[in-house]
Amino acid sequence: MAHITVTIEGEVNEVIATLKGMAGWSPSEGANEVIVDEIPSGLSASEPLPAEAVAPESAINAPADPAVVVWNASYLTTFWRNLSDTAREAMIRVSRSPNHTQKRAQLMHTLRLSQRELSGSLSSQGHSLNRLKRRRGDLDLPRPLIYDRAEDAYVLDSNFAEALRELGMS
Repeated sequence: MAHITVTIEGEVNEVIATLKGMAGWSPSEGANEVIVDEIPSGLSASEPLPAEAVAPESAINAPADPAVVVWNASYLTTFWRNLSDTAREAMIRVSRSPNHTQKRAQLMHTLRLSQRELSGSLSSQGHSLNRLKRRRGDLDLPRPLIYDRAEDAYVLDSNFAEALRELGMS
């Protein structure tokens, strides 16, 4: 018999929401109600479910259009763990700027970094994105903080900024 091990990582409320989603709960059915479908014949409640009965985590948090993946609090939390402290601070500073855009010179001055130091610390976002893709499946999330050469400014993805605000980090 095949055995399936499911690991759910995250904050308590994220884990509960994921478990409820896997159990068939939906917000319209009530906050305290969990709907569990009938257990397939041949299985007991203590046996693991077959692979086809368990939705992958990426399907639970996926947007309506599967081609579009946007930043949310769950993705941000996983991504944030692997960033350098300086990259985190830069993203928070840019999130507080109008239109989530800040001139490079101003950001360098605020963080007291040279251009090379700032670029080096922001390289951790590429590493963190790769780790997130490995953990959560083949996600195609946009880089949260990009450099706009024409404007000589850093621009933060608006969905990423919204997720920061939801988590009280901006």
